[in-house]
Amino acid sequence: MKPIYLAALMAFGSVSCVDDVPKLQVLHAALPEPDCSIPEDLAILRGSLDLSLASNFRLGLIITSNLTNTDIVVGEGGQVSDPDSQAIYITSMDVSYQTEPDLGIEDANVRLFGGFEGNVGGNMLLNILTPAAQSALAAATAGGTVVDTLVTMRFRGHTITNSKVETNEFAFPLTVGRSGYACPAGEQFVAPTLACDQRGHNGIVPECEEIPQ
Repeated sequence: MKPIYLAALMAFGSVSCVDDVPKLQVLHAALPEPDCSIPEDLAILRGSLDLSLASNFRLGLIITSNLTNTDIVVGEGGQVSDPDSQAIYITSMDVSYQTEPDLGIEDANVRLFGGFEGNVGGNMLLNILTPAAQSALAAATAGGTVVDTLVTMRFRGHTITNSKVETNEFAFPLTVGRSGYACPAGEQFVAPTLACDQRGHNGIVPECEEIPQ
């Protein structure tokens, strides 16, 4: 499976029931590795974000395409395969936030771009909080409040023939708060050097080091 990364200002949850199998389907999610690779054999059902250490929650989604490549027949007995005949291009994501307590975060549509081969799929790496969601959660947790948040996403796009495509609706529960975690006196956080630093995600904290004199 070829990894495909989509950058978005947004980021496992349960898959909702649908009447028909979607052309593009979100299977599950996982925390990315420090090098930003997404493990396909590990899944998480919910996440936690410590705003004392991170401002957004970075998540990897495993995606599969339910379309199969078709063969194009040329002339008598001639046949060639068109590898792009069932390619799917993602162009936007609908996202909504249900919070307790209710923060009134508005639904949003985020523009993005990525491609998936027919019958192959891939993965996405994205942040799941919009700027509006970041601002509302930062304000709500400033006084120590913990906010349970259900992030619901649906991706939209089209095939190479401009046939509309949308994924199943995908929901990810996220608990957002502030631990106030800090280094002992005379020490500071080690500066992040990894592409996908995980501090603030699911209880992960950074190491501390002595402050240079």
